[in-house]
Amino acid sequence: MNQGVRTFILAGLVIVILLALHLLPTIYFDGMEMRHVNILSDIIPEVYDTDETAEAIPAVGKPTVTSPSADTSVVAPMPAVPDGVTMIDDYSGGASGGMRHFYEMLYNIKSLNRPVRIAYFGDSFIEGDILTCDIRERLQRRFGGNGVGWVDCGSKISGFRPTINQKFNGLSEFEVVKKPYNSSISGINQRYFVPAEGACVWTSGTKYRGHSSGWNVAGLFLRTGGGVTLHTSVNGRDETVRIIDSASVVQKIECRDSMKNISYRFTDIGPDTYLYGMALESDRGVVLDNFSMRGSAGFTIANIPHRILDDFARLRPYDLIILHFGLNVVNEKSKVANYKAYIKRMKRAVENLRRSYPDASILIVSVPDRDQRTAAGIKTIAGIESLSAYQQIMASECKVAYFNLFKAMGGRESMKALVEKKLANKDYTHLSFAGGAHLSEFFYDSFMAGYDNYKCSIDK
Repeated sequence: MNQGVRTFILAGLVIVILLALHLLPTIYFDGMEMRHVNILSDIIPEVYDTDETAEAIPAVGKPTVTSPSADTSVVAPMPAVPDGVTMIDDYSGGASGGMRHFYEMLYNIKSLNRPVRIAYFGDSFIEGDILTCDIRERLQRRFGGNGVGWVDCGSKISGFRPTINQKFNGLSEFEVVKKPYNSSISGINQRYFVPAEGACVWTSGTKYRGHSSGWNVAGLFLRTGGGVTLHTSVNGRDETVRIIDSASVVQKIECRDSMKNISYRFTDIGPDTYLYGMALESDRGVVLDNFSMRGSAGFTIANIPHRILDDFARLRPYDLIILHFGLNVVNEKSKVANYKAYIKRMKRAVENLRRSYPDASILIVSVPDRDQRTAAGIKTIAGIESLSAYQQIMASECKVAYFNLFKAMGGRESMKALVEKKLANKDYTHLSFAGGAHLSEFFYDSFMAGYDNYKCSIDK
């Protein structure tokens, strides 16, 4: 059988399998409706229901005014709302979990002996440091700080990230959205890397943003049950060698210097040795870590082992934890039951993080606008507003904060408007890097409006 015939048969089998999947009935998993396979979605317009009331968008209660101190009996003045700014809704009433801790750390940033740290969890919307690199840059301009924060060890997506350059070999990557994956090994980034003898990873900053080219603190996070020898080189200088003893906990191997690049090489690798990533940062100012996971709905964060999260909380405390998911949940056929099941699972993710970071501010960011081709033109997918409302309900029930990105970016068909301005891709789902810079303004303005209100409340 010649190559052309084999190719034709293979293509035919793929089409038959996809058509069979298309004919499958609706499948539910743990109360959530799985996406329906439609191989003709790009050429046959979806039927679009323009009646948003059919979604039964729930009413959401108003947040309370956040107290300026941990004493919730302290009455706070009504916050100022700058023109054009979508404010963060804080449902904590001033207790832990709301924005007060983050603003307090910013207010005292000059007296801290560490940077103010933000962990930003999200899906492919922030992959490659899109959006987050510009939020980080804006905060570092205002409050100081350098470096890109967290960098995975040898991830295949590193080449898409313009804020770093990275080369690696001898590393096998495992991530939560792909099998095989052992959740008992999971790092806070929901990845782990297994090194072969002589594996190495070299990482440098870039001039893509003003504060991304250098740093003065590098921390490598790993766990080893049998020990490993670590060879470290800073700025291309001769390697320093360190023997890492076996331990049952996550270890951080730190070095301090004025750095533009750093490399790690691993030899004498004992059993059960797992690498997680490195943190490239300054010892003051603001640092934002990007924890993106393509294809994730976010609820797998609930499965990160408590002991590992506790290790990271000890080694790398966070002042603000952001959860930004939803693109892999919403579709035109989703039902309210899907969203209720989803936020039930996401609550467990929030509580898992809260257990290890009890003082941290937690911010739920709504699903962004997502559009599709329909018979009526490019329209927002039915369900976006409903899901964003349920995410707000989740924030209120968890007593944390909420930012309505869907509203801030302009609401319905705002992604279409970004595509027309070349600020988003023509999948009407993902941003370009220019689009990320544009949307970062909404986050920064909201952060600063809340921070200014906090300052006014405590300065009186």
